[in-house]
Amino acid sequence: MRNSERELLNMVQHDFPLVLRPYAAMADTLGISEEECIAHLKELNRRGILREIRPVINWKKAGFTSILIGIETDPEQIDTVAEALNTLNGVTHNYRREGRLNLWCTLTCDGEAEKKKWLVFMEKLPGVKSVKEFDSEKTYKIGLVLNV
Repeated sequence: MRNSERELLNMVQHDFPLVLRPYAAMADTLGISEEECIAHLKELNRRGILREIRPVINWKKAGFTSILIGIETDPEQIDTVAEALNTLNGVTHNYRREGRLNLWCTLTCDGEAEKKKWLVFMEKLPGVKSVKEFDSEKTYKIGLVLNV
């Protein structure tokens, strides 16, 4: 990986400009054109080095509810249940695990009514035996940022 690519990746992680034209601002810092900056990012994405560029939002401060959910699922139907969970806009992570609660996900929703609706939806999925929610008490880490 070239130094210019490393510099661009570090900028995306550490100093992404919150301006009308962020890629132009990054390009100015790097001494390249906005088009070149975008082309480099697309190439990094094509090579699988950069998966996506997105914000990390503190959902609780924004008025949303976020919970961890453990689901006991028939092992034969776990993939089907996981696919159904992936259709929900509020599901941000979905993991298969060993143990009785063999499928875990995080759900962010707009208040208690929506949370209840999605929990009932999950409980009714074919192959789901039980659904258990785990409310967070404290956030210790949000995101992983590395110097490239």
